[in-house]
Amino acid sequence: MPNLKRRPTTLYLAGKVSQAIDEALRENRKARSTREEVLVLGAPGSGKTTLMRQLRIIYDPYTVREREDFKPRIRSSVLHALRQLDSLLPAETPSEILKILDSSPSETLISTEDIATLIHDWWSRPDVQNTSSHLSLAPSTTHFLDRILPIAAKDYLPSDTDILFCHMDPSPALVQLDIPFSEGRPFLHCTCVRQSLRSIHQWLPIFGEMSYIIFVFNLNDYEDAEDTRKTFDLWEYIYTSYFTRYAHIYLIINKPSSFAAKLSNTHPLNSIYPDSEVTPDITPAAAQEFLLRRFADRDCSGRRGISRWVVDLMDTEGVRVMMRNLMDELVQTRMVMVCGL
Repeated sequence: MPNLKRRPTTLYLAGKVSQAIDEALRENRKARSTREEVLVLGAPGSGKTTLMRQLRIIYDPYTVREREDFKPRIRSSVLHALRQLDSLLPAETPSEILKILDSSPSETLISTEDIATLIHDWWSRPDVQNTSSHLSLAPSTTHFLDRILPIAAKDYLPSDTDILFCHMDPSPALVQLDIPFSEGRPFLHCTCVRQSLRSIHQWLPIFGEMSYIIFVFNLNDYEDAEDTRKTFDLWEYIYTSYFTRYAHIYLIINKPSSFAAKLSNTHPLNSIYPDSEVTPDITPAAAQEFLLRRFADRDCSGRRGISRWVVDLMDTEGVRVMMRNLMDELVQTRMVMVCGL
């Protein structure tokens, strides 16, 4: 005779599995209804990592343990800053500091404050300060050399600004962060991915269900026409891709202040784009609009106008205000899509 006792047990287990699947689907729908997926993209050096770190600082501050974990990277960043300065001032770098540059990051500034004092005294010399003021130093270089003594101290704990300037090579392939907002609003699940135009066809389909894309453009990249062209190509591919056809795309323009200084002092726009109708005395505002029109010119999708924010991503308060405004627009866009308002 067949074992009739097994049949109810099998049906019972199948029912439990079905209930578990239904519950998982309900939770997934609930999660998707209370969060918005945001993909952060941009060319290398555009400010994507800075934006993600700012979001951590504003919405989920770094713990003491996490700041401790940054210490070796920040001390390595000091070495990176020294090497950049030495490449521009090779004849003026003392032999003692040249020996430091030949050492590994783990052997520099970690066990002795005497080395930090030596570097600080050299960096503080009026002749070095005067010469370096005329060089195209990265802001991170001057920041770390200015703070070399506190960074070398035994009780040092990285500040938010130290973390923002920290040099990481290579950068993480993927960084994700949840950003909570006020009650009744969906939170943002932000994903920042290292990407290149060469591999975009491989990684973009993975994020095909993203609701929103934030594209970061560093205005200072304008002086390198090839890098800027790659940025525009990346933008065009993303904006016209089948996988982003339902995504709302927002443009963040980074480094407006330093762009204005560089434009007027060292790299006129017409020298970079000689074929364009750009005059040598173009104002920073007009030059910025000229570059941004190139993003609009790459839009062949027929979408509506590009939403954009201009902010220095090193300015924490500026990023805070920008994100508040961005969230307001995301909520309005969500209402239009859901309610047809």
